[in-house]
Amino acid sequence: MVTPLYFTHGKLIASSNNVRVFKFQDMYYLEIGEGHTLWAISDEIEEYKEQIANKPYGNCLEIGLGLGVASKYILSRPIKSLTTIEKNKDVINVFEQLNPIKDKKHTILNEDGLYFLQIAREKYDFIFLDFYDVIDEDTLPYIKYAVVLSKALLTEGGNLVGWFDPFTPDDLAEQFWRLF
Repeated sequence: MVTPLYFTHGKLIASSNNVRVFKFQDMYYLEIGEGHTLWAISDEIEEYKEQIANKPYGNCLEIGLGLGVASKYILSRPIKSLTTIEKNKDVINVFEQLNPIKDKKHTILNEDGLYFLQIAREKYDFIFLDFYDVIDEDTLPYIKYAVVLSKALLTEGGNLVGWFDPFTPDDLAEQFWRLF
């Protein structure tokens, strides 16, 4: 296995058990477990601006936290509240290390996102599904189920957006977009 440059030359800026954040060349890398790096770099905000745009309003729900780039973008919009669901407590711990000042509109819950979508009764004006895994044949059924559950929690006229990995093969991309 090749050791990533951010690990050998970057600066460790936050950690909790097997979750670490490195800063390398003004970019941030979130590593969960041994060698599994999420695409969580500082210019990721441009992707969120394009995909989320001006859709967040009212009461918002986000499944998946990561470095909190999407959370920060959603909170920058004129919203009432944002509830973020993250199943990995260490990801939450790292986020809190990097963001010691809490936004009163933001609640983070340590729960499994799919389970939360199954039991939730509150309606949301905007739901953002930040999928952890790359979109492939194995994850597409999970994504489909998450979308179905999310649509049931949307208010009338509410918006649902799923994080789209730009490296998704074309045939799977078409299937992904049809879900929304």
